[in-house]
Amino acid sequence: MSESKFSAQQLDAINAMPAEQRYDYFITQIIELREVWGLASDDGWFVIPEDDEDGEQLPVWPHAELAQLWVEGELSDCKPVAISFDDWMETWLPGMDNDGLLATVCPDRETDAIVVSAGELLSDIKHKFS
Repeated sequence: MSESKFSAQQLDAINAMPAEQRYDYFITQIIELREVWGLASDDGWFVIPEDDEDGEQLPVWPHAELAQLWVEGELSDCKPVAISFDDWMETWLPGMDNDGLLATVCPDRETDAIVVSAGELLSDIKHKFS
């Protein structure tokens, strides 16, 4: 991966934002940068398993550097992978909504994040676009 465009302090500042602020930041950044980042390995995309409260969740970030912060321990075989904005909007979110896969938006290192249905995230992105 190329050299980070963020300093450690900048990444810490983004991670220190409340979950609601990181959610808004994510939407603004993916619209501007035209890409979404997830984690994948040779086995496929990393998905947080279903628990008692929520279904399966796909964690996503607006920058590779934020996703990279999760690549340790059991995720050490993963790497940040970009999804084009158009694919995200036209294929991923409708497919996730169809499958009941939730989006964990810009989780920090403690997994604190807004978890939403793909349909709700799609609606929020479209609303921000207009």
